[in-house]
Amino acid sequence: MTKKLPLPPLTPKEKSVLEFIESHILSSGVSPSYQEIKDHFGLASFNSVQNYLKQLTNKGYIENPLGQKRAIQVLHSASTIQEQLQSKSVSTKTGSPRSQLLQARDEILSLPLLGKVAAGQPIEALKHDEFVDVPPSMVRNPSKSFALKVQGDSMIEDGIFDEDIILVQKQESASNGDIIVATVDNEATVKRLYLRARPDSGSNEKMVELRPSNSTMKSMWYSPEEVSIRGIVVGLIRKF
Repeated sequence: MTKKLPLPPLTPKEKSVLEFIESHILSSGVSPSYQEIKDHFGLASFNSVQNYLKQLTNKGYIENPLGQKRAIQVLHSASTIQEQLQSKSVSTKTGSPRSQLLQARDEILSLPLLGKVAAGQPIEALKHDEFVDVPPSMVRNPSKSFALKVQGDSMIEDGIFDEDIILVQKQESASNGDIIVATVDNEATVKRLYLRARPDSGSNEKMVELRPSNSTMKSMWYSPEEVSIRGIVVGLIRKF
């Protein structure tokens, strides 16, 4: 019988990238895009992303088929996540039925679902509707967070699909490249934000570009005073 060799150890940065990939798959059902990995870690280029994924692939932790978007498959979990899962399993098994019930309640957070938002053209103003339950680990600031149901397909290359529920942290500012929820003429939309001069305008005046993540669609351009940032997207929930 052939003895199974242990996997090579990970560097701290490799481990962080693997944990991010795992948590993204667990929360959204799909692996992160190169852009999301690059933005999350503040990497200088996509080559850096490819290098980390290549290292994880060579060490046997993931599979990453070339030429396929969001196709990263985790073969072996990062040790920290394994330890957390094992710890949760032990505490759940040894706890009383009442403590297990209280623990389950503590692990659920209810956020207001404020209607629908377009991943296409803006469609309707935000309005209170109902609540959705989410794991607290997906929300950094619960008191300033809300949920929206997505309609449309302009963000599919970022893994945001029609009928997905996005989690949004309220704030009025964002950085270039952030996925935001904005209102234009009291209608809400989700797009990537860029503040820059419009290439075809012949002017250096800064405009707000609301860019879709769908190569078949074009950006929408507005003057800064026309756009109100309502928050940045911090998570996603998908039901199968």
